[in-house]
Amino acid sequence: MSTESEIHFDAVDDALRRLDADTDPAEAHGILCGMICATGRGDLPNWLNQVIGEPEEGKSIPNPEFIKTLEELHKQTLEQISSGNYALQLLLPHDEDSIDDRVDDLSYWCQGFLFGLSFCGITNFDNLPEEAREVVNDIVEISQSQYQAADNENENETAYAEIVEYLRIGVIVIFSELNKSDFPNIKPTVH
Repeated sequence: MSTESEIHFDAVDDALRRLDADTDPAEAHGILCGMICATGRGDLPNWLNQVIGEPEEGKSIPNPEFIKTLEELHKQTLEQISSGNYALQLLLPHDEDSIDDRVDDLSYWCQGFLFGLSFCGITNFDNLPEEAREVVNDIVEISQSQYQAADNENENETAYAEIVEYLRIGVIVIFSELNKSDFPNIKPTVH
């Protein structure tokens, strides 16, 4: 559940906007999760460069307050993924936002995740361990999906929540499969 110290979607959105980033908060978090899964740690400077870019020559250095928000997100996400207790929370819009917007951001998160894996050298998903490969293939499909609303609002919400939960656990499975030697206490199990 939520704690006061967690970094939320709106805080990251604000920081990215003020840093003139072209990256959506969900996509930025997806990139981070992919990089952490691929490397076991996620290199903060590389992630920041992918999300906000390197400062242009002659431009002022970005406001450290906003960089700190992203650094905290990195720290929080690494802890959530590597803790072994399935604590990862995907950085997505609030439940009060429209289902259309949330599904769009879920797609951006998936696209970011796949980019993060690829950026860190995992480009042939067929070579992944079986469970990780299955989850990554599902993430590819989700990233390319078009939202089609059901007539029943409750069905839409339930389907969305199930996909988010699957991705949340799936990231832990991928991480544990790719980083067994670093984190032997994590058992890859999809709930």
